[in-house]
Amino acid sequence: MSGAMKSRFVYSVASVLLGAAGLFSSPAYADHPWKDAPQSAQIVADAALERVQLGSLLPHGADTFLALSEEGRPVLLDSQNHTHPFPIDTAAQEQISPLAFLTQAGSDYWGLAVSPQAKLVHLSVDGKLIGEVPFVGGTLKGSNLTALQVHGSFAYVTDEGKPALVVVSLKNGKAQRFLPYDPSVTGRRPFTRNAQITNGPDGHPLTGGNVRLLALDAKGQWLFYMPACGPLYRIDASLLTDPAFTPVEQLDGIVEWRDTPSLGGITLSPENVFYMSDLTDGALLQFGSERNPLILIRDTRLLEAGALAVSDSHQVAVLTSEDGKPHILRIALP
Repeated sequence: MSGAMKSRFVYSVASVLLGAAGLFSSPAYADHPWKDAPQSAQIVADAALERVQLGSLLPHGADTFLALSEEGRPVLLDSQNHTHPFPIDTAAQEQISPLAFLTQAGSDYWGLAVSPQAKLVHLSVDGKLIGEVPFVGGTLKGSNLTALQVHGSFAYVTDEGKPALVVVSLKNGKAQRFLPYDPSVTGRRPFTRNAQITNGPDGHPLTGGNVRLLALDAKGQWLFYMPACGPLYRIDASLLTDPAFTPVEQLDGIVEWRDTPSLGGITLSPENVFYMSDLTDGALLQFGSERNPLILIRDTRLLEAGALAVSDSHQVAVLTSEDGKPHILRIALP
């Protein structure tokens, strides 16, 4: 088995047999190299945005998306790429704490607030506050929470500052840390942008940080996570939510799922197709059930890309920075 798609160990024979079919059943024996798609995607719109963060983007209907303002407020990006408060009602907006990240679970939305205390913020489909779940434990001095996924009764959070995965019970807020300082949550190779290694002030290569990107499959079974410098790892979410599993079994369940270039964002469509914003070469990548890693489009505007999302209208929207100003690229898929 090659290094890029190998399991550290097989943590149970049963899990292998049960997962023998489908995209997320077992790792491939070798990474196929990224190659150009038979048909390229096309950028159909490039619009400047006002005071929008690059770290969160969610679909909201066929041609609209949700993002966060620089102040951490949810904003709606309409089909003409204009921004609107979400929700529209000012009083409802003021009930929502500033958010660092936004995700979707079913028809609802969940936000991650990090100051003054880490908590999860539950929003309705129209953006109104449903409730809050403060963390009970789970963070340390120096923690930097960077990504969020929610399914069922649990939220999954990445801690880049004190590298670990954090799992929070939505019932009582109890937060637990997993895989602390494991190699899979630690940036261990140079971060590259435009095919150039990023160096620090001392001239030494930078990794781009620790675990930062997170995705969850549609059924909530497989959790995917990675540092910005790659690679992409996978673990069965039940290993982190079922107390019957031991730390040794959790470590044994880690799979290095796919080697990647340095990424600014990753998303998993409802059809369980990965889309990634490639900062190393400035590209939009796709990795689907056929395990065929494709380069959908190359464009220098993608060298500063962040979060991305797939709409219902067969488009991928990507947040990026152009001349220091946030932009949204709308890309029609082939």
